[in-house]
Amino acid sequence: MTVRTWRWASTFDSLRKRDFRWLWLGRVISSATFSMGTVAQGWLVYELTGSGAALAWVNSGWSISTLCLSLFGGVLSDRVEKRSILLWARAASVLQVLALGLLIGGGFVRIWLLMASSLLSGVFFSIMMPAQQAITAELVDRETLLNAISLNSIGMGVMGALTSSAAGFLIQYFGVASVYYAIAALNLVTAFTVLKLPSSGRTVSPSRSVWRDLFGGLHYIRQRPTLVIILLLVLVRVFFGMPYRTLMPKFATDVMGFDAAGLGLLMAGPGVGSLISSLTVASLGDFRRKGRLLLVTGVILGVSLALFVNAPALPLVFLFLVLVGASGNACMVLNNTLLQTNVEDRFRGRVMSVYMLMWGLSPVGTIPAGAVSDLMGVRFVVTLQGVLCTATFLSFLLFRRDIKRME
Repeated sequence: MTVRTWRWASTFDSLRKRDFRWLWLGRVISSATFSMGTVAQGWLVYELTGSGAALAWVNSGWSISTLCLSLFGGVLSDRVEKRSILLWARAASVLQVLALGLLIGGGFVRIWLLMASSLLSGVFFSIMMPAQQAITAELVDRETLLNAISLNSIGMGVMGALTSSAAGFLIQYFGVASVYYAIAALNLVTAFTVLKLPSSGRTVSPSRSVWRDLFGGLHYIRQRPTLVIILLLVLVRVFFGMPYRTLMPKFATDVMGFDAAGLGLLMAGPGVGSLISSLTVASLGDFRRKGRLLLVTGVILGVSLALFVNAPALPLVFLFLVLVGASGNACMVLNNTLLQTNVEDRFRGRVMSVYMLMWGLSPVGTIPAGAVSDLMGVRFVVTLQGVLCTATFLSFLLFRRDIKRME
């Protein structure tokens, strides 16, 4: 590895491009709304039910919509101008979150309402994210794609650390509804950033049939083993490395004895870790053997999960949560980069929609985790998932040379 690869001056290369700066700003603000919504929804559900299973089911509403609609979102991304997709999805999200905040503020809050809101959020996400992922590759060149994706994660890390804590304090002193009002305002700002993006005025997919486009994208992936393996590794992380976030309100309340502000503090840990790893990966440049680093970060993620949930004191809990965020984020960035650099432009939206589909399968890990946490405790569940995550990535690291050589 050359000295140039490590120069911190290259960390922000992608931000030299004006159009990417607007996209990046919108992504950063969007990540703030996601972090705040995660804290607010989780706290409200657990306050109403005291159930880990309820946490899992409400959180899975978002995933169910993603599972059902993300492939069509990818087809839409390859057929319709991406900026228009982002703008309409953002505008609809403003109305949805504002309405939910008003209902909560008025005292009309039920589990079914939160489930419906989660489902609707998943609809907007399924439509928006394939376009947002694909447009990144249009605004930067291949050599700076890893840097661009890492910078997106840097913004997410900063906002994850700051706004998770902010959401906890808003809940503590102003009520849950105040968080949703803040999210609506931030979504309005993201809609403005979308207006500043260039209009491509083109669609990539020439096919007239939506179904032909959809199955054409799936066939394209099936014919490329590299893409299949990358997507399988995404699935491993989703099943074993993500459910802990859903169970954090239960962990904060039952294990740590924290209030909403304490939950916000704990949720800031992964955000700090995400920021650290994003800065590091962004500074590496277009390095070789990304596949090897992907597998190593997956192993570290699993070990960190088992350590944080069993740590005996708050400083250690927070430290291991930082490590969870750092390794999990690096794993995600490398997955995303390897996927984007191994796909043709005309299939990019559909391939990225399958990537989002993998996230939509999270209930397979989250719902059983929530149910078992009510029976065996949250420590048992997260430890088990950490062990499974470690074992899976370690087996790929030891026995699959082709993955380690991925560029």
